[in-house]
Amino acid sequence: MKHILFIFQLFPAFLLAQGNDQVSIDRITLESKVLGENRSIYIQYPMNPTKPEAAYPVLYLLDGESHFDLVSQQCIYLSRWDVNVMPEMIVVGIVNTNRVRDLTPTHSVIDYYGKADTTATSRLKPSGDNEKFFQFIQNELMPYINSHYKTQPFKIFAGHSFGGITVVNCLLTRPELFNAYVAVSPSFWWDHGYLLKLADQKLKKGTTLNKILFYSDGNEGLDDKSTFHSDLLTFDSLINTRALSGMSNKYVYYPEESHMSEPLFAYAEALRFIFKPWALPPISEKEVSGEWILKHYTMLTKLYGYTILPNEKNIYDWALWLASKPENLDNAISLLEMLTNVYPTSSKTLVTLGDVYVKKGNRKKALSYYQKAATLDPSSAELKEKLK
Repeated sequence: MKHILFIFQLFPAFLLAQGNDQVSIDRITLESKVLGENRSIYIQYPMNPTKPEAAYPVLYLLDGESHFDLVSQQCIYLSRWDVNVMPEMIVVGIVNTNRVRDLTPTHSVIDYYGKADTTATSRLKPSGDNEKFFQFIQNELMPYINSHYKTQPFKIFAGHSFGGITVVNCLLTRPELFNAYVAVSPSFWWDHGYLLKLADQKLKKGTTLNKILFYSDGNEGLDDKSTFHSDLLTFDSLINTRALSGMSNKYVYYPEESHMSEPLFAYAEALRFIFKPWALPPISEKEVSGEWILKHYTMLTKLYGYTILPNEKNIYDWALWLASKPENLDNAISLLEMLTNVYPTSSKTLVTLGDVYVKKGNRKKALSYYQKAATLDPSSAELKEKLK
């Protein structure tokens, strides 16, 4: 029965990755010595048969049993070659065993309404093991992911509610673990506002913190008069008034969304914010060039800390569009020549480049590209015909 469930979990990912190369999902059980238990982990990773050496940034997601399907599909869609507003990613969903224990920074039995629950059956009784949970992520989970999958150094940590305060606590106490942090409706009410006080202590004015931080809340507190929303405003004010060097932060309020509907919108907006510079900016058809595109990807490489190459499918499709207009043939050639330099084993690009030179009336140049393509694909009937 477990195998049947696993197959059904895989199937939607293959169906919905229409614009991308295939993705695959592994479900593993990781034996944790730190936590003294086995942990279920869901891992979605891109499968690109034409670029088996490709490596990807990693998003570590809390409440994996609840949010993995949502966030992994958002990553698939937003990284499609024809959407191209973020990179393809490995998504690691951490499934809970004892959520209150792992996802709270201190031991406290004070509930959401400010009342102490000291009963023997209190769900808050095991709280306060954030630190041990961080040790598990840093010393066991990350090494496993890095050794079994091709990863880039850029990492995101994302969580909701108790997961949100876990994300913020990690930012404050172990900022080096991740490059970007996403806290959706963080439960700042926990332990009489413990994390707001910790943030006030840790984040001194002018502190250097080269991180990306997205945080949000929904309509929590509108009906029950809790401090949920005012706590987020307090945190946002603190972040902004401290003028943290290198910090890029965004706060979004979703007044029409509940605590449980908000993640649908917040995770997608967080990804768009983290990768805001990713998409190529608008430019006229007469101005676009291979050099301009390479300059953009050089900027992304510097910003995200690993080598980022132009999206081959996206740029190729753009070049085809340009080549459909006689006045833009030179621009199409510029894009295609750039692609042949970046991806020299793509026979399709070489053939298309030859076709564009034929349109320009330069048969000699076209033949040189057809010949290069033929060395990569010697059995191609199309190329044999073009070389006659």
